[in-house]
Amino acid sequence: MITVDELREAIEKGFIKGKTVSVVRRNNQIHDYVLSGEKVEPWETVKEEYIENILEELRNTNLN
Repeated sequence: MITVDELREAIEKGFIKGKTVSVVRRNNQIHDYVLSGEKVEPWETVKEEYIENILEELRNTNLN
């Protein structure tokens, strides 16, 4: 599962640009982000979501 720090690093390095990011969810939990052209498994759910929402969700997940 991706962490807040890993996502922030990807943003800082320019891998993720803009206000949204495609995230992979497994069992309804954020597993990773997906870059354009990257392959995902058929059972994975990919959705474009706002980065701030993802950061908040990751922060809350790490607190529990």
